[in-house]
Amino acid sequence: MEIINNQLQVAKIKLAYIVSFVLGIVLLAFAFSSYNFTLEKYFVLIIAILLIIYLIYLIIIKPEYVYFAEGNYKIQIKNYPARPILRKYKAYEIKINDLHHIEVKYSFFKLKIELILWIKTSKGIGKYPALSLSALSKNEKIKLLNYLNKNSLVKQKSVNLF
Repeated sequence: MEIINNQLQVAKIKLAYIVSFVLGIVLLAFAFSSYNFTLEKYFVLIIAILLIIYLIYLIIIKPEYVYFAEGNYKIQIKNYPARPILRKYKAYEIKINDLHHIEVKYSFFKLKIELILWIKTSKGIGKYPALSLSALSKNEKIKLLNYLNKNSLVKQKSVNLF
Protein backbone atom coordinates (compact mmCIF):
# COMPACT_ATOMS: atom_id res chain seq x y z
CA MET A 1 0.00 0.00 0.00
CA GLU A 2 1.44 3.36 -1.03
CA ILE A 3 1.64 5.86 1.81
CA ILE A 4 3.43 8.85 0.24
CA ASN A 5 4.53 9.60 -3.33
CA ASN A 6 5.32 13.25 -4.11
CA GLN A 7 6.50 12.77 -7.69
CA LEU A 8 4.34 15.60 -9.10
CA GLN A 9 5.58 18.15 -6.56
CA VAL A 10 9.18 17.16 -7.29
CA ALA A 11 8.65 17.59 -11.04
CA LYS A 12 7.40 21.12 -10.37
CA ILE A 13 10.39 21.86 -8.14
CA LYS A 14 12.83 20.57 -10.78
CA LEU A 15 11.17 22.84 -13.32
CA ALA A 16 11.45 25.75 -10.87
CA TYR A 17 15.20 25.02 -10.47
CA ILE A 18 15.77 25.07 -14.21
CA VAL A 19 13.56 28.08 -15.01
CA SER A 20 14.88 30.25 -12.17
CA PHE A 21 18.50 29.44 -13.05
CA VAL A 22 18.19 30.00 -16.81
CA LEU A 23 15.93 33.03 -16.55
CA GLY A 24 18.08 34.57 -13.80
CA ILE A 25 21.25 34.22 -15.87
CA VAL A 26 19.58 35.54 -19.04
CA LEU A 27 18.13 38.54 -17.21
CA LEU A 28 21.44 39.30 -15.53
CA ALA A 29 23.20 39.15 -18.91
CA PHE A 30 20.59 41.50 -20.37
CA ALA A 31 20.86 43.92 -17.45
CA PHE A 32 24.65 44.17 -17.80
CA SER A 33 24.77 44.04 -21.61
CA SER A 34 25.43 47.79 -21.91
CA TYR A 35 26.67 50.57 -19.72
CA ASN A 36 23.45 52.51 -20.19
CA PHE A 37 21.25 51.77 -17.17
CA THR A 38 17.63 52.71 -17.63
CA LEU A 39 14.64 52.16 -15.39
CA GLU A 40 13.70 49.00 -17.35
CA LYS A 41 17.15 47.51 -16.78
CA TYR A 42 16.85 48.13 -13.04
CA PHE A 43 13.54 46.24 -13.01
CA VAL A 44 15.14 43.39 -14.97
CA LEU A 45 18.04 43.36 -12.52
CA ILE A 46 15.65 43.21 -9.54
CA ILE A 47 13.73 40.31 -11.10
CA ALA A 48 16.98 38.45 -11.84
CA ILE A 49 18.16 38.91 -8.26
CA LEU A 50 14.81 37.65 -6.91
CA LEU A 51 15.05 34.55 -9.12
CA ILE A 52 18.55 33.82 -7.89
CA ILE A 53 17.43 34.30 -4.26
CA TYR A 54 14.61 31.79 -4.93
CA LEU A 55 17.17 29.35 -6.35
CA ILE A 56 19.33 29.75 -3.23
CA TYR A 57 16.23 29.14 -1.09
CA LEU A 58 15.60 25.85 -2.95
CA ILE A 59 19.21 24.83 -2.45
CA ILE A 60 19.02 25.54 1.29
CA ILE A 61 15.79 23.63 2.03
CA LYS A 62 16.87 20.65 -0.15
CA PRO A 63 13.48 19.28 -1.19
CA GLU A 64 13.46 15.55 -2.01
CA TYR A 65 11.34 13.02 -3.82
CA VAL A 66 9.99 10.75 -1.09
CA TYR A 67 8.18 7.46 -1.63
CA PHE A 68 6.87 5.41 1.29
CA ALA A 69 5.03 2.13 0.80
CA GLU A 70 3.97 -0.65 3.13
CA GLY A 71 3.81 -4.33 2.31
CA ASN A 72 4.73 -7.73 3.80
CA TYR A 73 5.31 -6.13 7.23
CA LYS A 74 7.99 -3.88 5.72
CA ILE A 75 8.24 -0.19 4.93
CA GLN A 76 9.84 0.60 1.58
CA ILE A 77 11.47 4.04 1.31
CA LYS A 78 12.87 5.65 -1.85
CA ASN A 79 14.22 9.16 -2.06
CA TYR A 80 16.43 11.46 -4.09
CA PRO A 81 17.06 15.22 -4.17
CA ALA A 82 14.69 17.27 -6.33
CA ARG A 83 17.51 19.17 -7.98
CA PRO A 84 17.95 18.34 -11.68
CA ILE A 85 21.66 17.43 -11.47
CA LEU A 86 23.96 15.47 -9.14
CA ARG A 87 21.22 13.27 -7.70
CA LYS A 88 21.98 10.36 -5.43
CA TYR A 89 19.22 7.76 -5.38
CA LYS A 90 18.59 5.94 -2.11
CA ALA A 91 16.28 3.07 -1.24
CA TYR A 92 15.66 1.38 2.11
CA GLU A 93 13.51 -1.46 3.30
CA ILE A 94 12.72 -1.58 7.00
CA LYS A 95 10.76 -4.17 8.92
CA ILE A 96 7.86 -2.49 10.68
CA ASN A 97 8.73 -4.30 13.92
CA ASP A 98 12.28 -2.83 13.84
CA LEU A 99 11.19 0.84 13.69
CA HIS A 100 12.25 2.13 17.12
CA HIS A 101 11.20 5.79 16.93
CA ILE A 102 11.16 8.81 14.63
CA GLU A 103 12.73 12.21 15.04
CA VAL A 104 11.74 15.40 13.22
CA LYS A 105 14.28 18.22 12.92
CA TYR A 106 13.51 21.77 11.85
CA SER A 107 15.86 24.40 10.50
CA PHE A 108 15.87 27.57 8.37
CA PHE A 109 12.82 29.15 10.05
CA LYS A 110 11.02 25.76 10.14
CA LEU A 111 10.99 25.62 6.33
CA LYS A 112 13.48 22.75 6.17
CA ILE A 113 11.98 19.66 7.79
CA GLU A 114 14.01 16.47 8.14
CA LEU A 115 12.85 13.05 9.27
CA ILE A 116 15.25 10.65 10.97
CA LEU A 117 14.26 7.01 11.42
CA TRP A 118 15.76 5.12 14.35
CA ILE A 119 15.91 1.34 13.88
CA LYS A 120 16.35 -1.47 16.40
CA THR A 121 19.22 -3.74 15.30
CA SER A 122 21.03 -6.67 16.87
CA LYS A 123 23.83 -4.31 17.95
CA GLY A 124 21.54 -1.65 19.43
CA ILE A 125 19.71 1.30 17.96
CA GLY A 126 20.86 2.88 14.71
CA LYS A 127 19.64 5.73 12.60
CA TYR A 128 19.11 6.15 8.89
CA PRO A 129 20.23 9.30 7.06
CA ALA A 130 17.79 12.19 7.30
CA LEU A 131 15.00 12.47 4.74
CA SER A 132 13.88 15.93 3.72
CA LEU A 133 10.12 16.40 3.99
CA SER A 134 10.23 19.96 2.62
CA ALA A 135 8.59 18.99 -0.69
CA LEU A 136 5.59 17.32 0.96
CA SER A 137 2.32 19.08 1.58
CA LYS A 138 1.15 19.62 5.15
CA ASN A 139 -1.43 16.81 4.89
CA GLU A 140 1.17 14.39 3.50
CA LYS A 141 3.56 15.24 6.33
CA ILE A 142 0.87 14.66 8.94
CA LYS A 143 -0.21 11.39 7.31
CA LEU A 144 3.37 10.09 7.11
CA LEU A 145 4.40 11.10 10.61
CA ASN A 146 1.22 9.70 12.17
CA TYR A 147 1.71 6.41 10.30
CA LEU A 148 5.35 6.10 11.37
CA ASN A 149 4.59 7.10 14.96
CA LYS A 150 1.76 4.57 15.13
CA ASN A 151 4.07 1.76 13.96
CA SER A 152 7.16 2.68 16.01
CA LEU A 153 8.11 0.90 19.22
CA VAL A 154 8.60 4.15 21.17
CA LYS A 155 5.62 6.37 20.42
CA GLN A 156 5.80 10.13 20.70
CA LYS A 157 2.98 11.82 22.57
CA SER A 158 2.33 14.19 19.70
CA VAL A 159 3.94 14.60 16.32
CA ASN A 160 3.93 18.36 15.89
CA LEU A 161 4.74 19.90 12.53
CA PHE A 162 4.52 23.56 13.50
